Amino acid sequence: MKVYIIIVLFSIFAVPAVALALDSDQETYLNSLVQGAIHQDLAHERYWLLLVHYKKTIFGGYKSQEDGLAFFNSPHGKTDPEAELSATLRKFFISPEDLKPGEEHPQCDFPARYKWLKSRLNFDPARLPERKCGRLEAWKKDLNPEKITLVFASFYMNNPASMFGHTLLRLDKKREGPNQKLLDYGVNYAAQADTFNIFIYSFKGVFGGFKGNFAIFPYYVKIQEYNNLENRDLWEYELNFTEDQLDYFMLHLWELGGNYFDYYYFQENCSYHILSLLEVANPDLHLTDQFNFQVIPADTIKAVTQQPGLVAKRVYRPSLLSQMNQKRMQMTGREKTFFKNLVRDTSFIQTEEYRTLSSSEKALILDTYLDYAQFQDMKKERTPGFISKGTREILLERSRLDFRRDSLSDKAEFSTPPELGHGSARVELGFGRNQSEFFQEISLRPAYQDLLANDLGYGKYSQLEFFEINARYYDDFKKLKLESFKLFDAVSLTPFDSLFHKISWKLRVGVDTIRDLNCHYCNSLKTDFGLGLSHKPPFFSPVLFYLFGDLEGEASSAIAPWGRLGGGGTGGILLDLTDDLRFQAAGEYRTFPIGRESHYYKVYLAQRYSISRNFDVRGRWNLINGRQEWSAGINCYF
Repeated sequence: MKVYIIIVLFSIFAVPAVALALDSDQETYLNSLVQGAIHQDLAHERYWLLLVHYKKTIFGGYKSQEDGLAFFNSPHGKTDPEAELSATLRKFFISPEDLKPGEEHPQCDFPARYKWLKSRLNFDPARLPERKCGRLEAWKKDLNPEKITLVFASFYMNNPASMFGHTLLRLDKKREGPNQKLLDYGVNYAAQADTFNIFIYSFKGVFGGFKGNFAIFPYYVKIQEYNNLENRDLWEYELNFTEDQLDYFMLHLWELGGNYFDYYYFQENCSYHILSLLEVANPDLHLTDQFNFQVIPADTIKAVTQQPGLVAKRVYRPSLLSQMNQKRMQMTGREKTFFKNLVRDTSFIQTEEYRTLSSSEKALILDTYLDYAQFQDMKKERTPGFISKGTREILLERSRLDFRRDSLSDKAEFSTPPELGHGSARVELGFGRNQSEFFQEISLRPAYQDLLANDLGYGKYSQLEFFEINARYYDDFKKLKLESFKLFDAVSLTPFDSLFHKISWKLRVGVDTIRDLNCHYCNSLKTDFGLGLSHKPPFFSPVLFYLFGDLEGEASSAIAPWGRLGGGGTGGILLDLTDDLRFQAAGEYRTFPIGRESHYYKVYLAQRYSISRNFDVRGRWNLINGRQEWSAGINCYF
């Protein structure tokens, strides 16, 4: 029943009402429909709370989340459900002769609302005829989905819009024959961003400075963008919906076309409105109800997979880079050497060394090279269909081999399903000792992941934290002090690859406690930026080494005259002793020649042990300019 309720809600979103000339019989019938709708509790609070786009405000009224005026039939439709319902029913009576050339009939503009109201109010076709909707029917026939698949694109740290991952939908078309998912259509909700500056983007995204709307596109376009160009693995979740539910989904998607929502990075984002579309298909899901502050794509996947019977199956679609690395994992040392020779010079296939290889060895090396060449060509933004001379020679050589490699049905997964990860929010309770002072501490982080945490379901060796606040109560000092506040803290430890030469980076902006100066726990505004390299011996090794060159700046009244600016280096190691136990050791040095001349060194040791998916315990020890500190705590994720 929720589905139907949802569609009525949408009778709340359309274009400003116009005065319609109805005869007395139509006017009487219209009034009876309105009264019948109200009599069936269509304007009751319970009804509107079940609808996706209407939320009850703190002042007791109602407000639609839709921000496009064309979505409402009443000028007051955004805040007055009854007025919108009445205006919607009134517009359904418009005669086709009264429409402007090229204008769609309201029954065709808002087909989901019409379908639901008709099912509830049993329209009399003699007094309210049903109009033909040619464009709508052609659109539905062209898409013709038999299933809906929810797609999660894994994390991409080099784009501020994709650091949390991304969700979209795929409309799986009815067709006979082999699997042809690339020919299906995707449904995406995204901000119409006008900047890629991370600071401007973050500000406008947080405060609703972008318009967000839905778009339909060939699915292979996103495969090229996410899977191939950005090297993001895709996780696809085929969903169970009835034919009637699919129809409501499509009709409401049509209604949303050309309209927009104000885009909010943490709430009304890509994943939130994707969930609301699924609720239109099946209102019993209540998917959006559990998200009050932040809506993170990985958390929405968890919400969907927790619904009994909703997910029919999950499919892993590795990126082009993951496919290539899968082949590289299968190579012997000799094959790896020959592959590198081929990358350096494609004429290697003419050498005697190459001719000594077996057909299976040649196929593996050539197939891996073709993955590599495809990735390089896409980065250079060459025209579609472009094939370099060297790649053409490799293709011809591969075609001569009478050998077909087995499909990688047992392929290694270079990312993990997001629903397996811990909660994105975290609270930590702990205690410790700083020299001779004992303290208790508490920290709260709404999002998202740190380097020491279990990265099952998250990006490997990456950190992304927003708005984390940490406070300590010192027993001797008898006061609660702010230890730190992370406005933004990101780290990407991308293992260096001789093929691609990717660097690691980090950026932190926030408030921190000054440790190396004698100012008794005073705070400073602090920014730290670093570029470096990470090294991971073989694929899936339990150890990772990293080294950064850093720039750091601090501003505080305690650092006379205004602060200090300098830099240094950071080096460390991450070691996974088991799936549940991670160890980190690091050291850093900073010198500040500008402003307050000073320097400090820091040695840092930490460990994390996971008790369960959403609980872990941690221990830390550090030494800053000879001053020791240790702490221990327990983390709860939710």
